[in-house]
Order: sequence, then C-alpha cells, then structure tokens
Amino acid sequence: MLGMKTRTIRLSFVLVLVIPAVFILCYVSLFASNETHNYKESFQHLNNRPLILNNSGPGTFSSSPQGRGTYDLAGIPFPISIPNNTVLIGKEVRGDQSKRFLTIGISSVWREENYLAVTIDSLLKETSLEERRDIFVFILLADADPRVRMLRASDLNQRYRKEVESGLLRVLQPPIELYVNLDSIARRTYNDSVDRVKWRVKQVLDFAFLFWYTWIVNPSSYYLVLEDDVLSATHFVSSIKDFVQVHENHKWMSLELSGFIIIGQLLRCQDLNSLATFLLLFHREHPVDFLFKYWVSLMAPERPPDGLPSRRIPGLFQHIGIHSTLANKTQPIKDNTFGLDSRRISHTNPEARVVTTMKQYQSFGPEQAYSSPGMFWGISKPGDTFDVIFMKPLNVSRVLVLTGATLGSKIRDRLDYGILEVSPRFLQMQSPRRASCEGFTTIQMFKKGSVDVRHLRFLFPEGIQCVRINIGTKQKSWIIVREISVFTDAAN
Repeated sequence: MLGMKTRTIRLSFVLVLVIPAVFILCYVSLFASNETHNYKESFQHLNNRPLILNNSGPGTFSSSPQGRGTYDLAGIPFPISIPNNTVLIGKEVRGDQSKRFLTIGISSVWREENYLAVTIDSLLKETSLEERRDIFVFILLADADPRVRMLRASDLNQRYRKEVESGLLRVLQPPIELYVNLDSIARRTYNDSVDRVKWRVKQVLDFAFLFWYTWIVNPSSYYLVLEDDVLSATHFVSSIKDFVQVHENHKWMSLELSGFIIIGQLLRCQDLNSLATFLLLFHREHPVDFLFKYWVSLMAPERPPDGLPSRRIPGLFQHIGIHSTLANKTQPIKDNTFGLDSRRISHTNPEARVVTTMKQYQSFGPEQAYSSPGMFWGISKPGDTFDVIFMKPLNVSRVLVLTGATLGSKIRDRLDYGILEVSPRFLQMQSPRRASCEGFTTIQMFKKGSVDVRHLRFLFPEGIQCVRINIGTKQKSWIIVREISVFTDAAN
C-alpha cells in the first residue's frame, strides 16, 4: 500500500511538473531557434565599449529586438530584456580571445563578510596567466538597492582594474522588470515563511538572468556555476579541461565539480537558454537547487556510463560562507573531498608515460597523479606495479611520491608496504600496463605512505629512464597516489 501511494505521488509529480515543462521547453526551443540570430545581434552593442561605470540605474530598458514583442512566462516578461545599462563595468574582448573555454558566473548580494572578494582572489590566485586567457568571470550584483550596486561595482573596479580592463572580469546588474511581481507571492511551498519564499524566488530569478545573459553574449563553450563564497583548487581550469576530456564521448548536461547541488556545476553555454526558461517557469514553486536537479533529470535521464561518474572527486570548489543573505540563516556546509589532490610541491614533471597494473577506480587514472591536478585511485594486489617511463634517460636528482588521503581525522588508502625502484634503461612494454626495464635498483621503502629520495644524480650518473612503485605482499587496502614529483635540477 505504501509503495502504491509512493508511485501515485511520483506520477502526480510527473503530471504537474514534467509534462508542462516539456511542452514549454519545446515551445521556447522553437522560439529560440527562430529568433536567436536577430535577438543576439540586437544586443551585440551592449559590451562593445571600453571600461564603463554605469550609474543610470535599471530604470530604462531596451525595446524588444527588431520591434518584436514579449509574452508572459509565469508572470515574467519573456524573452528577458537586456537593458543598455546591464554591464556596470567591463568590456568585450575581440580577436582571437573573443571566444574562450569557460565563463564563470557568480550571482552576489552584499554581505558584511565580503565573501565575494575572497572568491575572486581565490579564482585569480589558482589560475596561471595562460589559464586566465581561457576564462571570463561574470559577476551579477543582485542587490535590490541600486546605490549598493554602484558602491560595490566601484569597489570591484578599484580592486580588479587590471582584470576589468583586460576583459577577464565583467560586472552586471539585472533589469528591475524581472522582479516586479516579487511582492505578490500567491502561495507558500515547502512550509517556508513568506520572507523565505520571497528570498528564494528572487534567487531563482537572479540565476535565470545570469544564465540568459551568458547565452545571449555566447562568450565561451562552457559555463561554471559558482556562488560568491567559495575557494578554488589550484589549476582548477586545467582540471576542468581534463574532466571534460574524460567525458568527450558521453552525452551530458551537467558535470559536478564539487559536492554541492549547484556550486561547481559545469554546463554547456548552448544549453543555458533552456535552463533559464525552466527556472522562470517554476520560479515561485521551487528553490533554485531543486529546479536545477529537475532540469538535469529531464534533459539527460540516462545514467552516465560505468566508470564515468558525472561528479569529480576530489571537488574543485569549497564553500566558505557561514551567514546566508537570508536573515538568521546559516549554512556551514563543506565538501570533505576538497583538497584531497592538493600538491605539496608546485612543479612541472618531465614528459613521461605512466601505467599501472592496479585496477583503476572510475576515472582516477595513473597519469593524474603525475601530470595534472588529480590523483590515482585503485585496487591493489601484491606484486602490482606503478611505472613512470621517460622518453629518454634523464639526470634525475629527486623523486617524491605521496599516497593516501585525509578524510576527516583519518588517513585512508595509504601505501604502507611498497618499494621505490629505478632503472637506467627502458626496454619494452611487457604488457599495456607494465614496463620492462633493465636492472631495477631498490631505492627506498615507503614509510607512512611516502618516499622522498634526493641526490639520485650522483647514484645514477648515466641517468634514469624508469621509476617504479612496487606493491608489497602485505598491502591490503585500496591505494591513492596523489602526487609524484620528479626533479632533474641538482638544486632539489
């Protein structure tokens, strides 16, 4: 009986939410396909200008493109207008850098802790100059008071003038017409108070506008959803590229780059109009994170292939905010996988082939421990090997290997019984996952999950071409190899 009631409730949910959503999305997709060219073309002038600090406020709005009208979508004029004063500070990037890999979108409302500055500083700190040329950062100042928006925009302009002038950072404000019905909340859902319903409805509208604006200007191939109170992992841009590459043959709507429902979600920019429309359709009924999950399940109902999880572990973003923009609401949530693949040493390894006989878990391949931010995770058995093969013998001076990961107060999946070996010459591949090398020499036993061997150049003056981790007979647990650093500089 209970199962029958559950199925009835699920069927009701499908009839009430899913079926209307499908019809609306189909209609909007048809509308968008016919109007996209004219609509986008009519707004090309918005960012085709130098540094701007627009203090006119969102009191005037551009007319609908090409004289075309709008229609009502759940009480919201649609298509969403993009006023001439949408861009508070920023400029369009032209030439080879006009279309980039990634746009990072952040919707922000003022908080006393000024989490936004911490978030932007972290984004900039954890990206190289080369990686910055692959990204845009769009910040939507969603404060209701236009004076607060102007003060915050002025502060961001002073703090990040270089990033603004280069086109990396763009600060936006939403149109006031998006919120005209905010005070006329007809009903409460989830047993939330009226104030909480208004807060979450506005949050949905904020996200919807930022998605819509990004779809209109089409600045990049991918879009990353962040909030204004997060820290970023080192070289997160390169890590995202690697994760996208892993999923290149998998049809996906969203890849999860953290352990939160919406923070760290990666989307294709081409899908943002569909998502924005879906949010508008149900903006009064559900919170933004619930709507996001519903949208993903509608658009990509099939499960990811085995061994290709849509969530990246470790997470690339950590939530740091405690106090919400809603009064008296705290949210001390954390992603306990963040930082698991953090490196002790920032270092670029020499080119090498990396293979292992251990059974790889999901997408945690052996090369991730060596050549990119990431880690290897696998199931070991006695006699397994983990090989690093250089293109030619190198004058190696130091090898550092770190294994295991700290989850909470415990260290897990550490290599306690292993040996580091080296060989001067690579002979051939004994199998696709194991190298055959000339005369391996034992260098050091693993102690507490790590080895750090120096002065190898003097022990092997003719060079080293193979480095091997040999799994001992007593090793029983899974193994995480989170860092392998190889140095050819005698100073190390």
